Amino acid sequence: MVIHSPLLRGVLIVSLLLTTVAATPASAQQFIDSDVDVPEADVILHEQDGDPWRVTAFSKAVSESRSAAYLRSPDGISFVEKKGYSQLEPAPKGGRVAAIPYSSPGAYNSVVIFDSAGKAKRIRTVRKPLKATVPEWTRDGRKLVLSIQKNGINTTGFVIIDAVTGTSKAVAVRNIDPASSFQWTPDGKYLAVGIWESDVGVRVYRQDGRTLRTLHKIGWMQGSDAFSPSGKQLLTLCYATTGSHYCLWDFKTGKLVKRVTYTGMQLTIGWWDDQHLFYEGSHSEGSQGAVVIDLNGKITRVAASYTEKAQWVGLVYTRRHSSA
Repeated sequence: MVIHSPLLRGVLIVSLLLTTVAATPASAQQFIDSDVDVPEADVILHEQDGDPWRVTAFSKAVSESRSAAYLRSPDGISFVEKKGYSQLEPAPKGGRVAAIPYSSPGAYNSVVIFDSAGKAKRIRTVRKPLKATVPEWTRDGRKLVLSIQKNGINTTGFVIIDAVTGTSKAVAVRNIDPASSFQWTPDGKYLAVGIWESDVGVRVYRQDGRTLRTLHKIGWMQGSDAFSPSGKQLLTLCYATTGSHYCLWDFKTGKLVKRVTYTGMQLTIGWWDDQHLFYEGSHSEGSQGAVVIDLNGKITRVAASYTEKAQWVGLVYTRRHSSA
């Protein structure tokens, strides 16, 4: 799960650090109540024992066209740049790290998967100049989906990576929101993406690209994992409303469960747990950072603070456990 600072939204390298982190899930790393200063990102993490999410990596822009990617060390104290990569996405249960390289040899772009032994596997994704970005794992960490982008901005399909077999499958789809990206349903069987046709909603696809179901007029899917930890509810920015109104939908029935109002300029990270949501941005009291709110829109804690220097930063939050 990637979030971005409110101030703006490679070669194969196998190192001891990357090997160790890939083998150590977020749930198993040392974790105590503490503030972790991340000077490379100009961010302070406010972490507590028992948090359902943990920052395991981050990226930051170093120019208009390039980002640097950093991976968290096993001790949890520091982050080290992994040169040659623009995005890193550790799997929820550990054992694997997905890495998007700056460049790939030949006619195809690729993703690199590091396993628990530190072995790197480069897997083809799409033919250039198409790109496959925004990696998202299934909750069991066995499969990865990437969104196919045309011209660097328009989503036109998805690529499924089987991290166990090392195989990939690219699928083109039509009539989706070009700014949306694909994510897995909680059971890891299907893929969800935003649509923007005559209305704004969410479409669920089978892995071969056939439509399973469409939820019309429910709004814009929010967060890189818009599904609640239990898998029962789906989070959207409400359709045909003004202001920061968020809708919680019963994913099985498609019925509205609750509206949540939260003021302030923010991007949605998603669900913190089944009773709390997770946002980052400029908040009503003037602070900048990531906060947890309850379903009445009240801030219950601050998860990260941005310094005045922070900009173009994307924090990667990895789920430590799941109730789904």
